[in-house]
Amino acid sequence: MPKEQFLIAMRFLASSVSVISAKDSSGNLFAMTASSVTSLTMDPPSILVCVNNSATIHDVLMKGENLCINILQKTQQEISNICSSKELESTRFQNNFWDTSDIPFIKDSQANIFCKVDETVSYHTHKIVIGSVIHSQSAETFNTLMYADGGYLD
Repeated sequence: MPKEQFLIAMRFLASSVSVISAKDSSGNLFAMTASSVTSLTMDPPSILVCVNNSATIHDVLMKGENLCINILQKTQQEISNICSSKELESTRFQNNFWDTSDIPFIKDSQANIFCKVDETVSYHTHKIVIGSVIHSQSAETFNTLMYADGGYLD
């Protein structure tokens, strides 16, 4: 099947916009925008995220390490854009969006899902990261930033 045909079909798959964040053993902070995030099981609570091998956060997401999946609100497009741009990578944490005291997370997100990496699976250009959920917190009303057809949805 031609790659372009698959890409066109995937434009019709709407998804929540999330930012995956982590801190390495030296205290360096990492974040990337992701739309490939899904719940895996409820018992035990677990979640799956796909990370491109070229992403700088890739090597940090190893078994036993912590991460946070920050599901963004509609008002947080700027955070999504910063965390998806290689050019803005050095500025991702130079703002007041974050709490970096432990596992870095975005304050005022739709939800923050704190996880420990339970397993990873390499698959061609990506790593599938399975996180065991430690704790989560959510906003009281639904206001999730959504993405489809190459852009954010209203």
